[in-house]
Amino acid sequence: MHITNVDPIALDLYFERFLNPHRSSPPDFDIDFSWRDRDEIFRYIFDRYGEGYAALLGTVATFQTNAIVRELGKVFGLPKREIDRILERPYEVSLGADDIQRKILRYGNLLEAYPNHLSIHAGGILVSDEPIHRFCATHLPPKGFCTAQLDMHMAEAINLHKFDILSQRGLGHIRDTMTLVKQHRQISVDINDVKSFMEDEHVKQNLRQVNTIGCFYIESPGMRQLLQKLRCDNYLTLVAASSIIRPGVAQAGMMRQYVQNFHHPEKTEYLHPIMKELLNETYGVMVYQEDVIRVAHQFADLELADADTLRRAMAGKYRGEENFRKIREQFFDNCDRLGRERSVSEEVWRQISSFANFSFSKAHSASFAVESYQSLFLKTYFPAEFMVAVINNFGGFYNRELYFRELSKTGVTIHPPV
Repeated sequence: MHITNVDPIALDLYFERFLNPHRSSPPDFDIDFSWRDRDEIFRYIFDRYGEGYAALLGTVATFQTNAIVRELGKVFGLPKREIDRILERPYEVSLGADDIQRKILRYGNLLEAYPNHLSIHAGGILVSDEPIHRFCATHLPPKGFCTAQLDMHMAEAINLHKFDILSQRGLGHIRDTMTLVKQHRQISVDINDVKSFMEDEHVKQNLRQVNTIGCFYIESPGMRQLLQKLRCDNYLTLVAASSIIRPGVAQAGMMRQYVQNFHHPEKTEYLHPIMKELLNETYGVMVYQEDVIRVAHQFADLELADADTLRRAMAGKYRGEENFRKIREQFFDNCDRLGRERSVSEEVWRQISSFANFSFSKAHSASFAVESYQSLFLKTYFPAEFMVAVINNFGGFYNRELYFRELSKTGVTIHPPV
């Protein structure tokens, strides 16, 4: 159906992470489009389902420290210069502070995280089988699309499903490159032929040499450094790199541990033979949310639905405390029944607990890696068109000057604006 180029069977992805009998909230639908196309997609949804049955999702913007100080400063008639001076050390009452500054401190503490105004969610859209006005009021902001006067939490509470229509520049790079190649070289690129991209020796060489400037998700200095450490030239390694580069994993030391184990797999220590079987692909490190589910399911014999509830609870996305306590008890009871050493079970639980807070979905990493390969293939075989597309889509991680330098390396002549 060309919805995704990710094979869930080959990657052993769990459907239970998306939907299971214990999940009380509806699953997320996050769909990425080129940033140029997003408003067109919105228009299609409104035309397809009707203005009365679709609405952009609202969001409640809350007062943060700087905004509170500025708004209260205006209320008390302070000049901008004095407000700026207070913002240098917000909420700290200096020796020379006057009564107004003390009032700002007092009321500011009361207003922290208090609702400020209604805004528009970054990508959420509601589609209902009944008119939206049966659920909430709407308004028409300058964006031009009917917008619901409720946020995602209220929408979920009244069983309205949210769809996230997201945009990114990486897809714009790919689409515009293909258009330019078709116009100037009369070549049609099958961008869905990802398997051949992954096996292409020239693409592998560029990946090994981290010649990835302009390519989605793999162009930042941190990512290129990680790819170099891993000598990455294959899909599975790139999928893992897309996950362990995330701040939480890196800060917990798991990125360093993964790199070390990657180069010395024979020295990798596993808590239990089953853990070796489960985490052999990731060298003993829990890299993905799916690893948490897999370990809970196969090491502790939890049902997959319970394993995902455990993953969601540890990530702070589940509010059923009583159910969570029962799952924890069941985890240890099952481990005892299976003859696992208590110390090993407790260490496995500790690792799951410490990792689940910042774990990343393998399905997301796999999708990112596919788009990275698509970008890298175009950069490898059509470098000039690719860099022009990057520039025309207002760049990526770096400023546009760097992309012009990359473009000049392709041998084209760059003319200044006339």
